[in-house]
Amino acid sequence: MSDAVYDYPVRPATRTRARRRVLVLAAAVLLLLGGGATWIVTYVKDRSSQCDGTPGRTGEGYDLTRQDGDGQCTGWLTSLDYAFGSTDPAAAGVIHKIVAENQRVAQQSVPYVRVAVMMPMTAQPDSKLSAGPIVHALEGAYTAQTYTNSETTPYGEAKPQIQLVLANIGRDQNQWPEVVEGLGSLTTGEHPLVAVTGMGVSVPQTRDAAKRLNSAWHLPSIGSVLTADDMTTREIGSEDKPGLFKVSPSNHAYVTALQKALGPVGKGYLVRDRNPDDYVETLGDDFVDVFAPLKLNDHLSWFNGSTGSSTGSTGLFEDAVNAIGIGDPDVVFYAGRDADLPGLVRSLKFRQGDGASRQLVLAVGVTGLVVVPTDQPGADGAPLTTRDLLDARVTVLAASSTDPDGWAQGVATPEQYPAFRARFTTGSAAFPSADLADGYAIMQFDAVAAAITAIHSVYVRNSAHVQKPALPTAADVRDKLTSYRDTPIRGATGTFYWTEQQPPNDLWPIGHPVPVLRFPASGSRGTVYTTECQRLDDPLNRAAYKVKPCATN
Repeated sequence: MSDAVYDYPVRPATRTRARRRVLVLAAAVLLLLGGGATWIVTYVKDRSSQCDGTPGRTGEGYDLTRQDGDGQCTGWLTSLDYAFGSTDPAAAGVIHKIVAENQRVAQQSVPYVRVAVMMPMTAQPDSKLSAGPIVHALEGAYTAQTYTNSETTPYGEAKPQIQLVLANIGRDQNQWPEVVEGLGSLTTGEHPLVAVTGMGVSVPQTRDAAKRLNSAWHLPSIGSVLTADDMTTREIGSEDKPGLFKVSPSNHAYVTALQKALGPVGKGYLVRDRNPDDYVETLGDDFVDVFAPLKLNDHLSWFNGSTGSSTGSTGLFEDAVNAIGIGDPDVVFYAGRDADLPGLVRSLKFRQGDGASRQLVLAVGVTGLVVVPTDQPGADGAPLTTRDLLDARVTVLAASSTDPDGWAQGVATPEQYPAFRARFTTGSAAFPSADLADGYAIMQFDAVAAAITAIHSVYVRNSAHVQKPALPTAADVRDKLTSYRDTPIRGATGTFYWTEQQPPNDLWPIGHPVPVLRFPASGSRGTVYTTECQRLDDPLNRAAYKVKPCATN
């Protein structure tokens, strides 16, 4: 029978299929009203939190979430060329370099592991970490990555290779829980994450993130510019090993170096930021403690720092300037963020009193102080200039993690600094030498280099008796970082090590130089103080704040 004469039963079949479609649709609706609704909500949520310019909220080599209202994206990435919503071309440029190196590493036959750089990746005017230091820290991380991936270095052979995981925890670091969980998911697999560096600045969120990384995945955290003495995961009675390492000297080390550089001080005055900020709080406490004979608690003024949460007017130093004019101290000690230091110096230009015409010493502790050499005073919000210091009749004495100007001139230059500087300013990096001034590039280089030193050491140990050695684990790296007493890590800032002992210490670098810089520059820098092992009496008790040498009970 041909198709032309066959009488198809159109209507009955159509009604049956229609009924089936209705039943399938009804079932689908019921499904959506049940568990399927969750999928719809998740899909809508993912689309609404997708970062502009990305193929999706998450994908191969990234996991990002848009933060409503501030134009930034938090999360992590390895192979997506994306600047977390930053509009800074310098940030986009260095992230592009890191992603390109990550992609090159992934295409090689050499085994590789991952090291995270976790910190704020975007900035606003009131951010504790501003745009320049963010870029410079990323430049330092890239320099360490390419240096150790390309040749045999003081940090080991170029095996395994290193991918950098860039992780943005937000400008105020409040997005750390979600980002840390994402990093935890990278600790397994063929190319595990084995260390986290950077860690932002000295705020409680940093300490909380480090505790979670350590307790959940044994991931060591290596802070690049953390200096607040309470930046430790150590808790009395806890069975967890401390896991927050620091490559920077502590605030207490800064103040001790200043004490040795200043010698006897007749009268002192303390200017303190009142914000709830671990860095400024512990720095102020250290000035009071180390310079106890000056009774600085009886000679101080408070101000509202511009990078904190104070509700009052910020950057006003009228009370301090008036008191300094009346009291005529030999030294003014400053416990505040770098961003507010220029405002204090410029305000001191207007001090009055019997000692107003003489030179005043202003003592600070910083990662790296930028003073622009010019005959012009700086505008509000701009860095200090040499003209500012001359007009205010102020000499700044800064205990620092770094001394790029002095080291470039051969003044107490650490052994590895010339090789680092050459790598930073030439080759695939080719970053401006001016980017070294604030110290962030140098300190982030040392944080990544310390992690890589431990990674390569463990890999060599694992290679001793097998043809295909196992890659290091996070716990391997954490434990190895405390084993360099006899052969210290050779950082760009000098040699240093951490030690594991009883009672446990707070994992500050031991043997790290603390140069004391003078602005305007004059004369010899003097003997360089080096850090010693230290611990807090009770890390969780601010009322009983006391830094002790590790040897004491």
